[in-house]
Amino acid sequence: MNIFRKPSSYSEGDPLGLNQILRSKFLDERLLAQHFGLTREDEEVFPEIYGQFPSSDRPSLSPYFDPRYYLKMYPDVSIDPFLHFITLGIKELRSPHPFLNCSLLGALDREGFGTDRSLESLLEIIEAEALPLSPYFDSRFYRRESMSEQEERIPAILHFLEGGIEQGRTPNQYFDPGWYMERYPDVPKTAAAATTHFVQEGDAQSRYPSVRFDPDWYKSAYPDVRNSGLPPLFHFLAFGQLEGRQPVNPSHRTTSALVRRTVITGHATAANKPDDRDPEAPLKTFGSLRDKLSLRKQMKIEAFREHDVRPVKVADTLKYLKKLKFPAASNPRVSILIPVYNELNYTVECLGSIAQSHTKTPYEVVIADDTSPDPDVKRLSDVQNLRYIRQPQNLGFLRNCNAAFGEIRGDYVLFLNNDAQILPGCIDEMVAVLDENPNVAAVGPKILYPNGRLQEAGCSLDVYGASIMFGLFHDPDEAQYTHSRDVDYCSGAALLVRRLELEGVLFDEQFAPAYCEDVDLCLRLLAKGRRIRYCASASVVHHLSVSTAKESQVKKLQTIVVNQQKLLAKWQGLLSELNTARVIAFYLPQFHPIAQNDKWWGRGFTEWTNVAKALPSYEGHYQPHLPSDLGYYDLRVTSVMEDQFKIARRYGIEGFCLYYYNFGGQRVLETPLEAIVANKSIEFKFCVCWANENWTKHWDGGEKEILLAQDYGEPSLRSIVADILRYSRDVRYIRVRGKPLFLIYRPLLLPDIHSATRLIRELFREGGSDVHLAYVESMEAIEKGIKPEDIGFDAAVEFPPQGIAVPRTDKVEIYKDGWAGHRYDYDQTVIEAVMRKGVPYKRYPGAFPSWDNTPRQPLKGTSFDGATPAAFQFYMEQKLEEARLLLDAEERFVFVNAWNEWAEGAHLEPDQRYGHQWLESISRSLSAKTSF
Repeated sequence: MNIFRKPSSYSEGDPLGLNQILRSKFLDERLLAQHFGLTREDEEVFPEIYGQFPSSDRPSLSPYFDPRYYLKMYPDVSIDPFLHFITLGIKELRSPHPFLNCSLLGALDREGFGTDRSLESLLEIIEAEALPLSPYFDSRFYRRESMSEQEERIPAILHFLEGGIEQGRTPNQYFDPGWYMERYPDVPKTAAAATTHFVQEGDAQSRYPSVRFDPDWYKSAYPDVRNSGLPPLFHFLAFGQLEGRQPVNPSHRTTSALVRRTVITGHATAANKPDDRDPEAPLKTFGSLRDKLSLRKQMKIEAFREHDVRPVKVADTLKYLKKLKFPAASNPRVSILIPVYNELNYTVECLGSIAQSHTKTPYEVVIADDTSPDPDVKRLSDVQNLRYIRQPQNLGFLRNCNAAFGEIRGDYVLFLNNDAQILPGCIDEMVAVLDENPNVAAVGPKILYPNGRLQEAGCSLDVYGASIMFGLFHDPDEAQYTHSRDVDYCSGAALLVRRLELEGVLFDEQFAPAYCEDVDLCLRLLAKGRRIRYCASASVVHHLSVSTAKESQVKKLQTIVVNQQKLLAKWQGLLSELNTARVIAFYLPQFHPIAQNDKWWGRGFTEWTNVAKALPSYEGHYQPHLPSDLGYYDLRVTSVMEDQFKIARRYGIEGFCLYYYNFGGQRVLETPLEAIVANKSIEFKFCVCWANENWTKHWDGGEKEILLAQDYGEPSLRSIVADILRYSRDVRYIRVRGKPLFLIYRPLLLPDIHSATRLIRELFREGGSDVHLAYVESMEAIEKGIKPEDIGFDAAVEFPPQGIAVPRTDKVEIYKDGWAGHRYDYDQTVIEAVMRKGVPYKRYPGAFPSWDNTPRQPLKGTSFDGATPAAFQFYMEQKLEEARLLLDAEERFVFVNAWNEWAEGAHLEPDQRYGHQWLESISRSLSAKTSF
């Protein structure tokens, strides 16, 4: 069995104790067999074979152990490096691999791995992916970008180390191994070696990891980074992004130009356009769309003109302090609680902003001084009508706030950081929200940076409890940030709360000394069924992290991560609920014969008639779209819908929105909808969209010949609502806060929309229900900016591709004589859809997998080139993120156009070219967003 020559220095037995390696849980038996042809049972021969290699040349016996790295990092190691690690190194928190930082893990998990320092604990952390194994490896990013659903049980770091690193997969969104090799000729020319080079040497040398991070600017913009001695990208990944720091200079165009060149040369040419037959096509598509979107977002950030928006700027702090005073309030409605530790200048500016805010609501200001060493802070006690509470000893941020909370008097409590300044009217606007909405327990303002950029317009929480600041670095005057809405969380930098809702407990002391306590507070309120509200008309300027900027950055990160784990342990169920997305697909019931179609188009006509005869119009045109799994089905057969629902549910689709047709009391195509209501065994949700347009001979060019005309009179509306009420009594009907969801396709066709919506609501109430009324932004409603509430609706629904299509300008060979149709670019349209201007009202996002109506209009149709499941997945991920940021969990809808619009090429149903890939895109995008 021994294939190696026995070295002269070898002595019989195992004097070095190498057999301990065989008993180690860190050893990978596959590598043992691969390198030595042995198993764990080969105890007698293992020392002989393994011992023939010099220590520095012994192959790794674990994917998580790099012997050369270990010896380089720890030159004091004099025995076999792997043996040293499993027996001694793990106890000393030495790192076995460039992407496995044991000292960091020990600090983050002090009571677990930091205490027992065992291989078992380390492997548990790796498999659970609960802690960052290294700042350079983002498991959630890697899993989203490089792993399939079938690989979900594999640890992301294992996938990366056992193949991903060799394939050039990126460990985080800021490092690109291909770009790094191209920029630096001295870097090793394999992806794995280049990645390792950057982690071990390049970052410390301030080399650029990609176009997404500028190390030179980062160090110059943040002097504390330069003084910390930490490699710039390491600092950004570990600390900077948590603190809202920027990876590139938003006002400097060099980086953007570099991105622009990369995009043009890397993705925009026809020669390297992704081919869906290429196994690497999905990754190429994702890379292309990601780069294009990054460029557009960066250009948007750069377009903002920064300007100082601080209402108070104090040159002489003590002089200003002497003149400061507040109105007396014997019965304050609001107690403004400001925790303080040194930083008197910021505190005084904060107080100055309150004094000149013209607040009408009676308030008191309470300073909670956590035993500041700066003696001048005590001068705050001299300010007229200010309550100054100084702790007898340093308690830390959280306990300081808790101690002062017991002494406040107001019905409402405004938690305000001392590095924040309120703008005029802010407090009154937030108070009005609580006064007008009894179920709202907390409200937060729009928070700005001192340079005028938006810091947050409310926040959402991911499944790990991390907050996502909506609108970070954007123009605060953009429409979507001027719209008040319910949110998961508002920052404790400025948060107004009903005092009685807290039930005498401010912050949970398990989060002491600080971090995540305000998230926990909001989750406590949500768990009680209360709401958190973002108030767009109230604004605060916040410096961000001034009070903690002088802390040890490592200690800060450790505290944040440890507290996030506590938060997750406490609220995992609720966080999962908050991250549930509701994907609804529009459903066309046209796939069965009806008398009207027999009369107009010929006996037996259905949508399949047009689908089956479709032909490609030009070179590269994907037609016909032919069904696979369910074939040319007939919706009179109820088992078809059962099969459709099973398929849709398997991939995460919550329900269908079925088109409903009613022309003055005459219903058409109602068979599928009635079949659902009749068959209670079908476990699938549904709602209805009234397709309120005339039926014309649009399909054969006779657009002005009306076949069935709409009637908007009261009898017609009563007939429609009676149907919807009957459907909505079904427990499967989709609801929003208990109200059935009812859509109207073209609201502006109603002659008197206000009277119509009033009547619809009255009829619903008479039927014993309220209604959640939404209109579809289609046809004449596109880009009108009509607020739903102004015409009697609760929300709007995005309906792509209408209003966002980007034309193709390249020339192709035309196959059909007389063809005068329109070609559009799917990828560019996706970018336009994602970058579409926001609106100051509630709008449910929408997406479309593809679009091609040439089956209906062979010579004049519209088609989108380049529509692939990979591009659709990217599109869905962005729209799910939009829903997460703009909508609360109950209303987190994303509508897809459509489930089965086969004659318009918009279908999630499996086709013969892509099979289930459209549906897999839905499933993967849902997984990506719930692990964002």
